[in-house]
Amino acid sequence: MHDIDTPIILYSFDRPRYMERVCASLAAQRGVRFDPRRVWLLQDGAVSARTGRRYGDVRAIAESVAVFRQHFPQGQVLESGDNLGVARNILRGERLVFEELGAELGYFFEDDLELGPWYLFALEELRARTAPFERVAYFAAYGDHRRDYPGPEVKYIPLEHHWGFGLRRHAWLRMMEWLAPYYALLGDLDYNDRPHRQIFELYRPLSIATEASSQDAAKSIACLELGMTRLMTTVSFGRYIGERGNSFSPQHFRDMGFDRMRIAPSETYTFMPLTEAKLDEIDGFHRRHYERLRRERFEDILAAHPPRG
Repeated sequence: MHDIDTPIILYSFDRPRYMERVCASLAAQRGVRFDPRRVWLLQDGAVSARTGRRYGDVRAIAESVAVFRQHFPQGQVLESGDNLGVARNILRGERLVFEELGAELGYFFEDDLELGPWYLFALEELRARTAPFERVAYFAAYGDHRRDYPGPEVKYIPLEHHWGFGLRRHAWLRMMEWLAPYYALLGDLDYNDRPHRQIFELYRPLSIATEASSQDAAKSIACLELGMTRLMTTVSFGRYIGERGNSFSPQHFRDMGFDRMRIAPSETYTFMPLTEAKLDEIDGFHRRHYERLRRERFEDILAAHPPRG
């Protein structure tokens, strides 16, 4: 049994049906104990104070908060009166954990990853196994959705999306310094209005690049440039359910194979030893991927985002 004192952050917008599944699955975790008062809901608002645009449904947002309060009546709700957008709301949660609370580690979840019963247990196992390796920034346990790893043996592969993850404070501090130009470009713009081409131009001096201008993609590049590792389990301890949202459509969801994703059924798991060689292998995979994008796709990516007039 793991006793968890790590702050747990849930990010929410206006998908209460997804939020219900996430909260119910978090409340039903096995093999761990955590204080529900150390669970925070970071609820974004509907209307941008910068542009007046409406991005969400007020009723759905209120329902999302109600769902959280139903499952975690002792939890903490931080509602934004305005729409912050993805990047600012996520940054708000990171600052809460690492600056206001001064925690060395945070567990972060969005409203579209349904947890299997052993998800937090898996994060705690990863926390212990990655602790000797300062280079590990992110770790997650949603696994490889393309293959069925039922357990009980758990191995380690490169982290793809920043879903249901642990992030360490020392890594976050280094990333924030490296990402200062990225956040400066976001400025006072709505996140959907971010200057894509200028963001991609930040990567021009590098040997690596990404096809996305998102805050997640920027953090991936930052980790690689700073020599920090992002890893996850082979076994799927959770299931991505975000068929509809900011980054996915139902067709994209199916094309990616997430409709076939299954939570591993085993009741016991054996986490394999973690070594520097395995971390080198994971980092090497990420570097080759992003180097190939820089070499083969970068000019096409820029061409798709001409300078703004």
